[in-house]
Amino acid sequence: MLLREKAKKESKVWYAFFMRKWLAAAHGWGNKHEWLLLLLVAVIVLRIPSLVTPHYYGDEEIYLVMGRAWRMGVPLYQAMFDHKPPLIYILAGIFPTIAAFRGMLLLMMMGHTVLFWKLSKLFWGEKNRNLAKWSSGIFVLLSSWPLIEGLIVNAELLMMLPITASLVMIWPNRKYGWKKYLLAGLVAGIGWLYKIPVMFDAIALALYLFIFRADTLGKSLRNIFSGGMIAYLGGFVLPLLMTFGYYFAKGHGNDYLGTVLTMNVGYVSSWSTSSYAFNPFQSGLVVRGTILAIFTLLIYLFRKRMDRRVVLAAIWVSFAWFGALLSSRPYPHYLQELIPAVALLIPTLFVAKRIWEWIVWAILLGITIWTQWTVGFWGYPTWSVYQNFGQLITRQITPTEYRNRFDNTQRNYAIATYLNDRLTSKDEIFVWGSDATIYNLTNRLPTGGKYIVSFHVHDLKKYNYTMENLRRNKPKAVVVLQDAGDFPAMEEWLAQEYREGWQDGANTVYWKIPEEL
Repeated sequence: MLLREKAKKESKVWYAFFMRKWLAAAHGWGNKHEWLLLLLVAVIVLRIPSLVTPHYYGDEEIYLVMGRAWRMGVPLYQAMFDHKPPLIYILAGIFPTIAAFRGMLLLMMMGHTVLFWKLSKLFWGEKNRNLAKWSSGIFVLLSSWPLIEGLIVNAELLMMLPITASLVMIWPNRKYGWKKYLLAGLVAGIGWLYKIPVMFDAIALALYLFIFRADTLGKSLRNIFSGGMIAYLGGFVLPLLMTFGYYFAKGHGNDYLGTVLTMNVGYVSSWSTSSYAFNPFQSGLVVRGTILAIFTLLIYLFRKRMDRRVVLAAIWVSFAWFGALLSSRPYPHYLQELIPAVALLIPTLFVAKRIWEWIVWAILLGITIWTQWTVGFWGYPTWSVYQNFGQLITRQITPTEYRNRFDNTQRNYAIATYLNDRLTSKDEIFVWGSDATIYNLTNRLPTGGKYIVSFHVHDLKKYNYTMENLRRNKPKAVVVLQDAGDFPAMEEWLAQEYREGWQDGANTVYWKIPEEL
C-alpha cells in the first residue's frame, strides 16, 4: 500500500516536472515566433466560416463526386470524368465531406503560411524583417480573401504550396548540387498533379535561378544545359510522367492522356471560341505570349540595374499572370496563382530606388489594368461570409436559414431529401444539370456515363454517349434542373419511360415506370 502511494506521488512529481518543461519550451518558442503565431491565428479565424458552409460550390461538388468514384474503385478519366490531374480528386476521396475537405484546405494553408513566412525571411533578409512581415501578412489576407474564392478548395490554392516549398529548398543565397535541385523539382512537380498552369511558376523560378543570376549572356546560355537546370526541370516533370505510367499500366492511359493533355490544350481556347478546338490566335495566347516574352527579355537585359528581389518577384508575377490567363476565363480563383509572387512584390515598393525598378512596376500595373479591362475577373462577396457566420453562431438565424443563403442550396437540399426518403442503397440516379451537389447529398454516382454535369456533355458533344448509358443503366430517378440546356433525345426518352414525381418550378424529378413512389 505504501509502495503504491509512493509511486503515485512520484508519478505526479514527474508529470508536473515535464508539464513545466513543456510549457516553458512552448512559451519560449512562442516568444521567438510571435509573428508566425499571429499569422496562423489569422488563417484559422479567416477560414473558420468555411468549415460550416453547406454543399453549394460547383467545382468542389465535382471534386467530391470524383473522389467518391476513386474511393469506390471506379477508373478515373475512363469511367468518371473531369479535366484536372488526379491529386485533387484523391484528396476529395480521402476527405469525403465538405467540412473535411475544407478542413484539409485549412491545414494545408497553415502549412503554406509557415513555408511562406520562411520564404519571406529568406527573401528579405534579417535587415528587412518588417518587410518580411508585410509579405507574409499580404499572403495570408489575399489567399484567404472570399472575393477571389480564397475559402474554396480549388486547385490554384493547393498547387502553389509545392512551389513555395521548392523555392525555400533552393533559395539562391546558397549553391547546391544537382541532387538538391532534383529534389526541389520533384517537390514543385507535386503542384502539377493539381493543375497544369503551375508549370509557368516553375519555369519562372528556373529562369531566375539559372539564367537571370548569371553575370553574362554566355553563362546564361550555358546554364540552360547545366546539371542543376536539367535536374530541376526534370524533377518537376517526373511526377506527372509517373501518373501517365500508372494509368497506362492500369489500361486506361489513353483516356488520361486525352483528358489531362489533349483536352486541356483545347480548353485554353474554349472560352473564346466556344469549342475545344485549339486556336492560339483567337484565344489571345499569341498576344499574351509575345508580351510575356518581351517583358522577360526586358527584365533580363536590365537585371543588373535592379534589386534582385524586384527581379525575382517581377518575373514570377509575370509568368503567374500568364498561367492564370491561359484560358482567358474570368474566374476569380485563377488569381490565387499570383498570390505568393504578388505578396513578395508589393513590399518592393519600399526598396525600389532605381528607374528600371519603377519601370517594371509601371509595366506590371499597366498589364494588370489591361487584363482586368479585357478579361474582366469577377469577384464574390466578402463581408456577407463573415456576417452570415456571425449570425449563425449567435443564433440570430437558424442553420436552415444560414444554409439557404447559399446558391441553389434550398433547391438541392429539398430534392436530395425527397430522393433519400424514397431510394434504396442500390437505386441509381442521374442529374441533368450544371450542379453535381445532389450526387453528394444522396451519396450516389452518375449513371449517364462518365460525364458528371450537363456542361461537360454540351461542350464535348457527348449526347449519344450519355443516352446509351442511360438506356442501359435505367436509373430509378432522373433529376432535370433549371437551365440545364436542351437534350431532345433525353426528353423523348423520359416521356416514354418515366413520369413526373416532384416538381418545383423548372426543376423536376422523374421516376422510372412502373416504380412505386
